[in-house]
Amino acid sequence: MKKIPATVFFFVVLFVVAACNKDEAATKGFDFSNSLPPYVELTSTKAKTVKQGESVDIAFQMRTGLQQKVTVYYDVTGGGLNLTNQTVTFDKEKTAATATVAIPNNVITPPATSATATLKVTKAVKEDGTQLTLGSKNTPATQMLTLKIVP
Repeated sequence: MKKIPATVFFFVVLFVVAACNKDEAATKGFDFSNSLPPYVELTSTKAKTVKQGESVDIAFQMRTGLQQKVTVYYDVTGGGLNLTNQTVTFDKEKTAATATVAIPNNVITPPATSATATLKVTKAVKEDGTQLTLGSKNTPATQMLTLKIVP
């Protein structure tokens, strides 16, 4: 009878020691020291069609809300457009922002029946001047979309 409490005590101590092990089997070998920094990206890079003389909304998103405003700079060029250094601002603690791009009339030059412009994100900057990563994989070249302009 005296062996039962000693045996139970032994297994409780063994369980407590095992539970305190910092090298969990499920996370062994993973390096968590370099977490993903905040980034800005287009919500979708799918091409959009817009009529000349109208506007198109472009959605941006951030991985996490920040304690300061973030300004995103982008260019819309090609197809008769040269809109450089355009901006959209994320308010504090927001993870989404929308830019409205106005397409002027008479962008399509006859005999063409459409025009193609490209929206490219160039940079994202916090209020304190710190630049953010563009895209979740830090690949700025992928942060663009095509605008097909039709009559």
